[in-house]
Amino acid sequence: MGNQVLCQSDRTESMLRAEFQIRQRKVTQVNEAVKLDLEQDHKESLIPTQYQNEQQKTSCLLNWLESLHESVLITQINLNCDASTKFLSEIDEEEEQDQTKQSLIESQEIFEYKKSYDYCNSNLDMVIINFYILKKNEFKIKLIMGPPKQRIRWSCWQLMAYTPKFQICSDGLSFLEEDQKYAKAIRKDIHRTVTSSDIKYFETGDGQKDLERVLLKLSKLFPKLGYCQGMNFLVGFTLIINNKQIDQSLQFLAQMMVNPKFMLYYIYQDEMPLVKLLEFICINEIKFKVPDLFNHIYHKLEVQNAIWITKLIMTLFLYNFHINNVCRFWDYLLATSIFDISDIICSLIDLNRNLILSMEDLHQFIEWFDSFQKKEIDKPQIDKLIKNCNQFKQKKNKINQYALHFCMQHPMRHPLLQQIAENYENQSKMKEFIKKDIFSC
Repeated sequence: MGNQVLCQSDRTESMLRAEFQIRQRKVTQVNEAVKLDLEQDHKESLIPTQYQNEQQKTSCLLNWLESLHESVLITQINLNCDASTKFLSEIDEEEEQDQTKQSLIESQEIFEYKKSYDYCNSNLDMVIINFYILKKNEFKIKLIMGPPKQRIRWSCWQLMAYTPKFQICSDGLSFLEEDQKYAKAIRKDIHRTVTSSDIKYFETGDGQKDLERVLLKLSKLFPKLGYCQGMNFLVGFTLIINNKQIDQSLQFLAQMMVNPKFMLYYIYQDEMPLVKLLEFICINEIKFKVPDLFNHIYHKLEVQNAIWITKLIMTLFLYNFHINNVCRFWDYLLATSIFDISDIICSLIDLNRNLILSMEDLHQFIEWFDSFQKKEIDKPQIDKLIKNCNQFKQKKNKINQYALHFCMQHPMRHPLLQQIAENYENQSKMKEFIKKDIFSC
C-alpha cells in the first residue's frame, strides 16, 4: 500500500513537472515572437499596470502569454490564400456569441494585417488580433480582468475600438496656422488637463504640443463637431497609456467616435443625446436592480445626476477616479460597450451599500464621491468591483427598449435615439446611420 502511494506521488510530481515545462516552452515561444521584454522604450506606457506585488504581476503575465501561444503559432504560418483579409475585416459583423473559430492567417507580415487593421504595427498586435478571432469570449474575459502590461492593454483597446469597413483617413490633415477657430480653446484647456499627479508630461512644452496636435486634428476630422471641452482628458489619457504615440491616439479616439458600440461623437454633440440616454439608463438600472439604494440616494439624500452620473459619463471616469482605476473601467467598457457604464455605476454603489445607506445628507454623499479623486481603489477592491459588474449586465435588446421609452417620455427626438430604439441590435444599420449623420454635408 505504501509503495502504491509513493508511486502515485511520483507520477503526480512527474506530471506537474511536465506540465510546467510545457507551459514554460509556450511562454518562451510567445516571448520570442512578440518580444515584449525587448520592446523599445517608446512603446512602454508612462504608467505601470496595477499589481500588489511582482509575483502577482509575473503570474498574470505568464497566464496571458500562455493564452497567446496558439495565436502565435497561427501568425507564424505563411499560407498563400485570400481568405484571411476578408475574414478579419468582417469578424465583428457577427452576433456576439460563444464560439471558437479555427482560421489560418495568410501572412505573418505586418502589411498584410494593415489591409484590415491600420493600427497594426507589431508582432504583438498581430497575435492579439488572432487571439480575438480564435477565442473571442476568452479574449474579452482576460481584457476585463486587466492585462499585465500597458502595451498589451493598448493593443487590445485598439482592436476593440476598431470599426470594420470604416476607415478614417487622417494622413492628409495638416497642422495649419489658420486653424485658430479651435486652437485658442484647446490651448486654454490643455493647461487644465489633469491625468495623474505622478505624471508631469503635460506640464512640459512637448506634452502640451502633443495634446494640441491630437485635439486639433480630431476637431478637423469631425468638422461638424469641432473641439469640445472634455476631449482633452480623453486625449491626455490615451497619450499616457500608449506613451505619446499621437497618431495612434488620434486614430483610436476617431474610431471610438464612430463605432456603434461607443459613439463618443454623440457625447459631445449639441444637446448631448447619448449623455441623456445613458443617464436615463443608469437611473433606471439603479432603480430596478438596487431599489433600496435608489430610494436612499434620490429620495432621502436628493442627489442630482449632475453631481455624479453626468460627470462619470461625460469624462468616462477620468475626472473622478485614479488613472489606474480608470484603466480597469475602460477595459470593461471596451470589452462590452458604452451602455455598460451602468454596470460599473451599479456595482460601485452596491459594494458601498452600507456606507451609502448610513449617509444622512447630500454633503456626505458628495464627500464620499469626491474621495475617489484623492485615493486609488486598491487592486483587490477594483477586482471585486469589476467582477460584481456581471450581475448588472444588460442584454442588447434592453438598450433598444430603453431608447424607445426615452423617446416616448421626452420631447427631444434626436435621430440617434430613434435609430438606437429601432436598430441597436443591427450594427450594420447603426454604422450606416452614423457614417451618414457625421460625415454627410
